[in-house]
Amino acid sequence: MALACREYVTPHRAGTKKDDYERLLAIKDALGPIMARSKSLRFKAKALYQVKDLENELLNPKAILAASGGVLPVIWLNVTWQPGDLPAEDLRPLEQQFNLKLLGEFVDENAV
Repeated sequence: MALACREYVTPHRAGTKKDDYERLLAIKDALGPIMARSKSLRFKAKALYQVKDLENELLNPKAILAASGGVLPVIWLNVTWQPGDLPAEDLRPLEQQFNLKLLGEFVDENAV
């Protein structure tokens, strides 16, 4: 089964972990209608505060910092789905709403 993936970062600097948690919940809520249309869509989102946090997620700190304008904390988002189940354009409103910067888009034709 093939899988498509997009990874994003938002340079949103909430300032408190409570604010970041609320922003993560807002992202989850905004993904709800998209998930209702795409049964295969899954996501993972995290607030990342230090370079060590990026490394623990196996993320490239240079790429994240370049996308965020060199600032931490950031909110990182991974969205994964089966190709053909969701047009990537359906993510555009989410990208705009949360100022998401695309880190990369990948398709793995041999995903399990």
